[in-house]
Amino acid sequence: MKLKYIEGHFVVTGSVQEMVYQGGKDVPKAAGFRYSAEGEQPLPKYALWWTDDPSIAVALVRYATDKAKATLHKMDDERGKAIEASRATSATLDVPAPEGLEYLPFQLAGIAYAQARPNTLFGDEMGLGKTIEAIGVINCHGAIAQVLVICPATVKLNWKRELDKWLTRPTRVEVAYANQPFPKADIIIINYDILAKFETEIRARKLDILIVDECHYIKNQKTKRSRQVKALQADRKLYLTGTPIVNRPIELWPIISQLDPQTFNHFWTYARRYCSAKHNGFGWDMKGASNLPELQKKLRSTIMVRRLKSEVLKELSPKVRQVIELPANGARKVVEAERKALAKSEDKLAALKAAVELAKASDDPEEYAQAVRALK
Repeated sequence: MKLKYIEGHFVVTGSVQEMVYQGGKDVPKAAGFRYSAEGEQPLPKYALWWTDDPSIAVALVRYATDKAKATLHKMDDERGKAIEASRATSATLDVPAPEGLEYLPFQLAGIAYAQARPNTLFGDEMGLGKTIEAIGVINCHGAIAQVLVICPATVKLNWKRELDKWLTRPTRVEVAYANQPFPKADIIIINYDILAKFETEIRARKLDILIVDECHYIKNQKTKRSRQVKALQADRKLYLTGTPIVNRPIELWPIISQLDPQTFNHFWTYARRYCSAKHNGFGWDMKGASNLPELQKKLRSTIMVRRLKSEVLKELSPKVRQVIELPANGARKVVEAERKALAKSEDKLAALKAAVELAKASDDPEEYAQAVRALK
């Protein structure tokens, strides 16, 4: 069995005796390689196991030809630099800023990371200024004319305030409201809930940058809002979230497949490798998690920049206070809905805790185990 590099793909080859009768095919399968029958892409002339991902191919480096080894070493070096950049807390980059304002060193590093790739997932911990980093990317490109910011309704006005504060050239910034005509501006800020209302107007715009704030709102690819965001085209996409993996790796798929469809190009490969996908007799269960360190490296080497407060504490002010102005036209309903959702969640948690205590008193080990699993 050999690992070769053919036409941009890492390919495992071997005789029928070796791969089939001696079980050699289990080696690339376990490593995460994909199987393509003869006539299928990427190399229709052959039936083979293949991958474009060097982090998967490296597991079979002992089978690699000299060419494949050299390619792996080169890619691994580039990958290491990208991972280092995704964790960087400073950068020597000249980013335009308004007079009297300056970016923190780690924010410059985040902007530098985004500058080096077409699309970026800003996954910095909450409170580190992802909004300012995204605006910094806009400031780096003088030719940018059309920007759409999608965010929750409660932070639309905050986005406008920060854009007005940090933009370095005359730019018209407007907020879209459901009860008003779609704005005519360079930068338009809109909330998820009214995307459908203005779908025609949005698609008519040629977007230079699409910014999606709190992008975990589109973690369910079956929802209408997720499909609407996916359909939007832009020269550059910046997605922002303080919680990149909300609950399960499967929830990342709608986000990362939009930002890097070349790397994250096969749903089932991703599900099996990182979501511990299993068929339980009734259907596929993808609620699990597997190979998370590998996934973390893959994200950092391709699209994600993420730093924690603990890593940049020396650069942060002791405390930053900010007034978030809520719009009068409907924000009350959004806040009330969030309050009810929180209350419902707390009631459910209390009920589950009570069930555990009752099961404990019943002296039935199986009942207690089931109650604990439900609480988890």
